[in-house]
Amino acid sequence: MISQELLEILRCPIDPERKTSFVVEGERLLCPRCGVKFKIKDGIPVLVVDEAELPAGCESLDKLACQHQEKRLAAP
Repeated sequence: MISQELLEILRCPIDPERKTSFVVEGERLLCPRCGVKFKIKDGIPVLVVDEAELPAGCESLDKLACQHQEKRLAAP
């Protein structure tokens, strides 16, 4: 189990703004912004982007909503 203190400081590494906190969902951490899930192994979150579980219907990281939103905001 992840402590509440650790959960409060962890942020989704995919979130360009690094503002999104995780929600514990079973043995995974869920990013509520993009829907990506990261495994928790032996009580330690594995925040390796290449090992993340993408939400249903999403084929790649660049298709995530948080990635498109950031690009729209940066467009002139």
